[in-house]
Amino acid sequence: MNREATQSMLVEAVLNLLPPDIRHALVEDKSFLERLDISTVISVTLGKNGPSFLRDRLYDGMRNAIRNQGIAVTVQDQNDVAWEVLTQQQGETLVFSICAGGTRYSIMDYSALAEDMTTRTDWFEKTAKEINFDGAATQNWLDNLRGAQLSNDNFDELMKDIAQTPVSNYLTLQAGMERGSADVATLVPHELRYYERLVGHLGSAMTVAEYIETGAKPLIAGLQRRNDSQGFLYALLTCSLGLIAESIRIEDLGREELTHAYQWLSEHGDPISRIGAVEVALSHLDTHPELAPFIEQIVEGFVTDDPENDSSGFALFCAMIVMVASELTRRHTLKNAPPFYRKHAAIAQASLVIRAINESSIDPASVTQWAQSLGLGHIFFLQGLIDLRSEPRWLPDFVSADQLRAEFIGRIANAASRNEAKIQTESLRALLLGPDSTLASAVRWPFPILPGPLEGAITPRLPIPDNVLNDVRSALEADRLEANSFVGLVNAALLFDLPEGQSNLAAAALQRVKFSIEDAEDESKTFGLISGLAIVAAVTRGTDLADALRILTRVLRHRKRLTADPGNEMRIAMIAAASFEILEDWARFAGEWITEIAFKAEDKETAKQFLLTLRRLVQLEPALARHCAVADAALAAFAF
Repeated sequence: MNREATQSMLVEAVLNLLPPDIRHALVEDKSFLERLDISTVISVTLGKNGPSFLRDRLYDGMRNAIRNQGIAVTVQDQNDVAWEVLTQQQGETLVFSICAGGTRYSIMDYSALAEDMTTRTDWFEKTAKEINFDGAATQNWLDNLRGAQLSNDNFDELMKDIAQTPVSNYLTLQAGMERGSADVATLVPHELRYYERLVGHLGSAMTVAEYIETGAKPLIAGLQRRNDSQGFLYALLTCSLGLIAESIRIEDLGREELTHAYQWLSEHGDPISRIGAVEVALSHLDTHPELAPFIEQIVEGFVTDDPENDSSGFALFCAMIVMVASELTRRHTLKNAPPFYRKHAAIAQASLVIRAINESSIDPASVTQWAQSLGLGHIFFLQGLIDLRSEPRWLPDFVSADQLRAEFIGRIANAASRNEAKIQTESLRALLLGPDSTLASAVRWPFPILPGPLEGAITPRLPIPDNVLNDVRSALEADRLEANSFVGLVNAALLFDLPEGQSNLAAAALQRVKFSIEDAEDESKTFGLISGLAIVAAVTRGTDLADALRILTRVLRHRKRLTADPGNEMRIAMIAAASFEILEDWARFAGEWITEIAFKAEDKETAKQFLLTLRRLVQLEPALARHCAVADAALAAFAF
């Protein structure tokens, strides 16, 4: 056997040992293939169970069919079955079909393979407008199409680029829903360029404010400039934050066009688009009073939604966010982006999926249950705990149907308050305004004003009221400490901008009483207290309080007043660790506390489950590996 043949066999053997994702990426890498002199045979399959063709043979057949419109061109598949390809002009569009033995397929448009430049460019300009292709990509491909005829590789790249657009993904989702099937890979695209087209480029932005200016606003402007009505609907997918909705304009939309868009949103829209549409409509009620009935319809839908029911819009929204965000984490998509951008992209894609579901005949409850059965929640939760180091004010627990509903109601209340003078109809005022309004009665305080997904790193605008601050200080300076002594501080942590040193005051109080809390017999109450103080430590970057909480937990565990599941205690440890902003300090603190928890595992099954959780955590954030190695070894030795 010669050297080339041996190398070819070795490369094939190695590739077959690699995970599918890595193998696919290497095969797609032209430089890798050229460096090792690897030749590839590419096949194209039509439909889910349709015929398979050698790509070059099929594309040559398509070129021949375009050249000879109306005349059947024979192309053999890989099973040597002869298929007839036919291209016919219908209006300004070429229609392609392929048939053999009574089986017929309507197939995608291959006009980009045409030898005639006008055929290529006319098709592309029409397609680019339909899919809302961004300007830079449109110009780049137009330049290519105006040059030489596309090679097979270039045609594939063009089709992939077109597929990586939200409109194309939505059409694919719709087709899948009509067939009653959709896979996770279709539901959650994994290329960066797709999400840049969905929510805008992140660029060098490191904060939400920077991203809105350099990413969201240019995207929204481009969407609405290229296609007013469709652009408006796709811009609404970016409304994870009310500040983004302020960038959406409706002045260029005709009243009939706008009414049609709001009618569609009322019937088929996703929660994010609906909340954004309400915020936009409220700010334009003085010029567009015809939007008032749609506001009422959407808001009443939010208010009457039962989050405990699997058919609830918010239950479906929650399940889709967890699924999409977990897949983005699992595939390392957007790995280097700030957490807010990854969450924003996940929410927008979840919203697009919900649109396709709402336009189908699929039962939402069945989709909610299917998504939950995938078991991806633990990935979402662990990644959320890791993200707290960068954005400590937003907990992964907040992605619950209940809290999402409360957040939306809070956003509507804020928008209604800002635009009170524009709300003229009595029914809308009774729904939205005042302490006795339907909206005000829909949820309990403080849930509507807790941070939203994009607000984890944003300091609350409201300073803590003096009377609340005085009560907090009095409680913490008392000679005896009870669980209730910390309630004021815990409740204020996520709502107000706390003065510097408040967490240190709590730490000093615990040290002063030698970590003895008077009424710590109620374990659930004690666990809630420690969890709340961990949040205080995180949002104030109170490392002293984080250290004190670790000691407090140890003392309570020793006194048998805390027997929490290791996973629950790890949650507290990870929240408290967010008080350390520098990665190495964070990893050391979290790793040392997790190691302490690991040595307290009381039975093999508990140790085994905790070990699995720990290994997943380390996989998501490798910086923890060195600091959790002892915990891993101890758990493995005990469990197995």
